[in-house]
This record gives sequence, C-alpha cells and structure tokens, in this order.
Amino acid sequence: MGPTALTFYRAAKRLQAVPRLANVVATVGDRIHNSHVDTKAVLHPTVELGYGGIGVIIAPGVEIGERSFISQNVSLEPLPGRDGVPRVGRDVYIGVGAQILGPVTIGDGAKIGANALVMEDVAPGSTVAGIPARELKRQAPPTGT
Repeated sequence: MGPTALTFYRAAKRLQAVPRLANVVATVGDRIHNSHVDTKAVLHPTVELGYGGIGVIIAPGVEIGERSFISQNVSLEPLPGRDGVPRVGRDVYIGVGAQILGPVTIGDGAKIGANALVMEDVAPGSTVAGIPARELKRQAPPTGT
C-alpha cells in the first residue's frame, strides 16, 4: 500500500530536532493522504488508521490509546470556542466519517458508529451512533493486556 499517514506522522515526530524538515515531511503526508495528523498529537505505536489514514484529521494534543482503530475521514478536533481536545482510550473503534469534537473522553473498548457526531463523553465499553451520538448498548470493556 505504500507509506500511510501514520508513516509520515512518525517520521515527522522523529525529525522534530530539525523543525523545517519535520514540517516538510508532515506536509507531504498531509497532501498525499488529504489528512492531517498533527505531530503534537500523542498516538500509541499500536494505533491503526483505516485506508492509510485518508481524510483523517487529528488535532494537536489529541491522545489515542493502544490498539485503537481510526477509520478514514474521521475528525478528532477541538470544539470552536471551547478549550480541550478529545482523548481516546484503549481498544476503541471509530467508524468511517465520525466526528469527535471538544474535550470529550472516549472510554476503553468503546465503539463509535459511522458518521456519528460525538460531543459528550462515551463510557467504557459503549457503542454509540447518530447525530448527536447516543448510546446503543454497553458491555464490559476489555481487560488490558
């Protein structure tokens, strides 16, 4: 498949000692994948992006836990006029086109449906969908290993 948005993100993170070069690498990745994964975001090394991260927007300061999967065209951004960015727990699945906005926390093992608009916290083990996102079911979150 070639280099993904995560490949460019990780390379730019490693090149932070040479800011101009880091910015070039990040910009090339953004343009190729029509995405933006900010180097000030914190993504666990086991995070995966669907379809190489096409259309994914991850704002500065966003934290994403281990083994989480972010589908294509997902936005994790601050809400205009409010401080704070989303925090995503471990083992979270975020469906295609979902938008997670503002200072929300997505609990471990949660599932976010396609095109959901999440502007409130999601409990661990919950499945949410809709605009705005509503809880459809809840199960015990996976135990960490």
